[in-house]
Amino acid sequence: MRRLIIATAGLMLLSISGRHSGEPTADGTICPVPGSPLSEARLLAIERENGCLDDGAAAPDSWPPGWNTATIAGGDIQPARVVADPYPTLHSVVVDSERNRVFMSDPNRHALWSYDRLAASKGREQIEPLTGVRGPATGMMFIAAITLDRDEQEIYTVDNDIGDRMMVFPYDAAGNVKPKRVLDVPHQAWGLSISPERNELAVSVESSRQIVIYRKGAEGREQPLRTVRGPKTGLGDPHGVFLDGRNNEIIVANHGNQGGRQPAPGDAPARQRGTRVSEPQPIVGGRFDEPSITVYNADAKGDVAPIRRIQGEKTGLNWPMAIDVDRNRNEIAVANNGDSSIRVFRRTDAGDVAPVRVIKGPATRITGPMGVAYDLKNNEIWVANYGDHTALVFSNTASGNVAPKRILRNAPAGSPTVGFGNPGAVAYDSKRDEILVPN
Repeated sequence: MRRLIIATAGLMLLSISGRHSGEPTADGTICPVPGSPLSEARLLAIERENGCLDDGAAAPDSWPPGWNTATIAGGDIQPARVVADPYPTLHSVVVDSERNRVFMSDPNRHALWSYDRLAASKGREQIEPLTGVRGPATGMMFIAAITLDRDEQEIYTVDNDIGDRMMVFPYDAAGNVKPKRVLDVPHQAWGLSISPERNELAVSVESSRQIVIYRKGAEGREQPLRTVRGPKTGLGDPHGVFLDGRNNEIIVANHGNQGGRQPAPGDAPARQRGTRVSEPQPIVGGRFDEPSITVYNADAKGDVAPIRRIQGEKTGLNWPMAIDVDRNRNEIAVANNGDSSIRVFRRTDAGDVAPVRVIKGPATRITGPMGVAYDLKNNEIWVANYGDHTALVFSNTASGNVAPKRILRNAPAGSPTVGFGNPGAVAYDSKRDEILVPN
């Protein structure tokens, strides 16, 4: 007989399995864990009492009831094995071309890494980062997007899963350090964008389907300046966001998932003074809209329709993640996670339009991209591969199945990735002897 206790912890899957491994028996008692501070004789007796040895033996009658669970249940129990990725998993990427630095977020190790912009793996070797911010003092959990305030030389990142915070660190931060500033943000925040022209910060929020705008230096429990949210907006599980202060627009990449309440909680009209309770909002079934890129006026507030929308079969959008805008060429780059491609659209495109260029194919080595960033000074585009331990660099005019100019490895070539991303549950398929991890 085989039993499993399986748990998820961040991006790690912890598994305790088999006899002699902390296994619960039919009556709910627990088999001892290897390394328990018990004598061999008593350990053997406990195992027999709880059926861990399947030999029918019992503990001595003189031992009091409950001695076994009182002695060994609970506590700091080590797992029998762990399924985890020991290397960073690159999520988002941003470049400071004036200082020749590239910064990346790593939700797997709960870290921020910086590299020399020209660093490249010559073969299978990994590249050592210039700096790494990681540890309990940082407060970072499942961090998602990353962006920069280049004038102030500050790094911004946001917790997507349970942290509900945006953290700011100086460029030279390294090790287990506290953030310079922290801002409370809505649950499931994902994307970040700073507009130096407007001195504002935009945050995309997945499940509540909103874009929240703060002043750039906001911290603590400071309230947003305004929020774009509601059925008319067309926002559906928004991820990448770009606050374009030059053209006064907000550009958003949407997966298209719509939750089961419409309008969303918080979008109901405010209760009038003197009334008892506002009418409850109707609960309706959710739906899956097509992925899209929606564009709003930068001053948009509330439940407003987009001024443009890129959506339809010709777009090829499939789980669009991060976006970046080349305002010199008026183009939008999208990390298209669903088909491992980078899709480039005109900034002013609308409707069901094909991208002007697509970087895709085995030669590109693009695998499950999450992050994309322009380096306008050096005419390059960076891609952070979530499905591989690499970041790739292409010419910003690259198209088709082309090899990258440079490859930055953060693990030896061929190192597997477990592919965990916000695992919220886990199950064991006893028929196939498989562990199932929905992400």
